[in-house]
Amino acid sequence: MRRTSKTALVLLVVGLLLAGSSVYAAGFAKVGTTGSDFLKIPIGTRGVAMGNGFSALSNDVTAMFWNPAGLMNVEGESVYLENIRWLADISYNAVGAAYNINPFWTVGVFGAMMNSGDIEVTTVENQNGTGEYFSVNNLVAGVSVASKLTDKFSFGANIKYVREDLDKEISGSYAVDVGTMYDTRWNTVRISMNIRNFGPEIQLAGTYHDWDNGTLLPDEQSYLAYHFPMVFRLGLAADPILTAQNRLTVVGELEHPNDNVERINLGGEYAFQEAFFLRGGYTFNHDSLGLSAGVGVKFAGFEIDYAVSDYGVLDLVHRFSIQFGF
Repeated sequence: MRRTSKTALVLLVVGLLLAGSSVYAAGFAKVGTTGSDFLKIPIGTRGVAMGNGFSALSNDVTAMFWNPAGLMNVEGESVYLENIRWLADISYNAVGAAYNINPFWTVGVFGAMMNSGDIEVTTVENQNGTGEYFSVNNLVAGVSVASKLTDKFSFGANIKYVREDLDKEISGSYAVDVGTMYDTRWNTVRISMNIRNFGPEIQLAGTYHDWDNGTLLPDEQSYLAYHFPMVFRLGLAADPILTAQNRLTVVGELEHPNDNVERINLGGEYAFQEAFFLRGGYTFNHDSLGLSAGVGVKFAGFEIDYAVSDYGVLDLVHRFSIQFGF
């Protein structure tokens, strides 16, 4: 297939995605209607650098964080470690491992933990602080399984446990992620669909007393249950340039969260000899996130990646990762 026809196809796909942005921009944002919002933070340095549009490309161990169907692209055994320097000095670390059993099945395990660091306790009487401190600790851990149902179509799923520890109050529940990937075998186009964080409502244990204009109310209240931040994604990926020395992959994704308006994620990755990588992307219609970029290098079975994301007035977010196979 000639390169010009591949480029035309990619430009058509990108144009359709951009055209959809004008429709989605007018949607109603149901902000504040979900909990466990740490699940919204993307994991996977490579995918983040490509504007969070990684679902249809997912071809390494980080697929378990984007689209578990992509785990069928893992060869042998692979391990992944990532450190995210999140906003407000919050620490977020992730780990994952995948094992390709045979040409039809891949399994994996993953986990991620967030720690807020020390937060000073304040009360109505001591609004400048009591001298005591607490921290917020969030955890997600689970298992992944992916299967190649045909030579073109793969299916994958995660089941995971989500726990939030807000000082003295704890909540925990289970959720699932489901994904599909279809290789059209036409001009390198791949299509994906996936749903993440689908599960029952989650609720903090314990009770609390409310205040009214500085007056403590006598009745104990139970915490309200809340939904997980579920998101549906439809993605496309293609390689307009694919030679022995150079590869250019472009990705596009429509993202529909259950607590906000639809977004569009666009990005690309340039690879030289599959050893040096340049990546960039942009997220449209996000509250704060815009441009993302990153680099990577692969040698002796190891891949080291770096990405930076611009959250506007909030700050830049940096992340580093390493993955290796054996």
